[in-house]
Amino acid sequence: MSASREKKQRQSDPNQGLTQKQIKEQKEAAAQKRSRTIYTLIGVAAVAAVAALLIWDSGFFQSRTTAMTVNGKNYTPGQVSYYYGAARDDYGFILSYMGYDASKPDREQIFNEESGQTYYDLFMEGAKSKMIQNASLADAARAEGVTLSEESRTQVDAALAQYEATAAQYGYPLNAFLKLNFGEYMTKGVLRSCLEEQFLAEQFRQDYSDGLTYDDAALEEYYSEHSEDLDTFEYDVCFISGTPEAKTDEDGNTVEATDEEKTAALEQAKTEADALVGKVEDGEDFEVQANLIVNKIDGSSVTVDNRLTGSGVSSTYKSWLAEAGRKAGDITVIESESGCYVVRFNSRERVEDDFGEANIRHILVKAETTDADATDASGYPVPSDAAIAAAEEKAKSILAEFEAGDKTAESFAALAAANSADPGSKDNGGLYENVTRSTGFFQAFLNWIFEDGRQVGDTGLVENTQSGQQGWHIMYLDSTGDSLWKYTADSALRSAAVSDWEESLKAGYEAVEGSGARYLG
Repeated sequence: MSASREKKQRQSDPNQGLTQKQIKEQKEAAAQKRSRTIYTLIGVAAVAAVAALLIWDSGFFQSRTTAMTVNGKNYTPGQVSYYYGAARDDYGFILSYMGYDASKPDREQIFNEESGQTYYDLFMEGAKSKMIQNASLADAARAEGVTLSEESRTQVDAALAQYEATAAQYGYPLNAFLKLNFGEYMTKGVLRSCLEEQFLAEQFRQDYSDGLTYDDAALEEYYSEHSEDLDTFEYDVCFISGTPEAKTDEDGNTVEATDEEKTAALEQAKTEADALVGKVEDGEDFEVQANLIVNKIDGSSVTVDNRLTGSGVSSTYKSWLAEAGRKAGDITVIESESGCYVVRFNSRERVEDDFGEANIRHILVKAETTDADATDASGYPVPSDAAIAAAEEKAKSILAEFEAGDKTAESFAALAAANSADPGSKDNGGLYENVTRSTGFFQAFLNWIFEDGRQVGDTGLVENTQSGQQGWHIMYLDSTGDSLWKYTADSALRSAAVSDWEESLKAGYEAVEGSGARYLG
């Protein structure tokens, strides 16, 4: 090697001039530095992994996945859970009779053994239908520049407030209550977005429905084609049970009736029915003779002076009542698998003075309760007889005050504002509008409104025996709408038109499950 090359090599050698011990120490230090670097990188990776795991367990990633896509719009698991829960709730208490177990995952419970359909499949099918309906309506509303009205916003806020009140009643923070009812990914913010979509859809649908009008010619045409549903029928009916009397064995277990016993019971029902017809045709009183049978055969019943529009008459005997040429006093026996019906026709007419809907004012006087009162199955205190009687006296006093005045809707409204315990109407003069026979009030309340001969301005008292609502209602009929047959015809035409319109909006819409759907059910 030349002297110059040797010199250059010595200059480039990092260990040049070091002893063997120094060289060894330097190598050991470098190795330790490399180890520290590796362990530092491993530590950083471990921390990142733990952080990712914690974030995963929090549901951060899952809640942002796509569980459903409807017409190009993605919905998160939380949003889909709202519709999924609504589809499940449609079945209500019936689910328990269907064999559904709320403590088990829906995906693990078979709904249809033949097809293998699970409860998850059943509820998700309903959820998809609801999502398509709401999305198509809300999209159409936004396309026309329609936004939530002030009334709709108030309804959204009221719905959220009701969830909060219910959560507080059961001792839950709101979000914990929502997760319990809808699933892990439901929050107040998600719920609000779902409610806003739903109320926008309902608002748009209602606006369309309200914009439809039908003149008398259209109503008359509908009547001519559907008189069986619109006419009012008056009739008497006695059901005579053909079910064998229940029997038990020595251990108290129910014993299934034999075929011979079932046949004999039906034959007895037919014999009794024919005998009743014969006695009535001979001039005997229908109700008296029918009650003799009812008192003898368990499961039998009798109702006289039924007065229903055709749409409300049982299909078991509606066609017989509606036959052309039917005359007052006609009577027949109609057999069924469970017994016999004896039906007597009294009259059929198109009633003009029955109204289909009404605006009603009321004042609720609730019976007072104390901590000493027992509670019912729902946890509400049950007022004493004395408290109910005191509420009745107070209601009578308020009604007397009204009757002593000018007896106007305005004066009743003032009394409602001062005395009513109903938060839903107190600040509105006790007013509920567009009440029909199917509106969700308790039956005695509706019976008073639609009682035969009821006139605008009528007043009265109705007892409320519902859990948590025991007391008395002071009633005032504010106004009425069209006659029942016109109201029914208008509703039917409007409903058909709205349905066709909604179907046209849904054309092309499809709900497709995404990866996030696995977090449901």
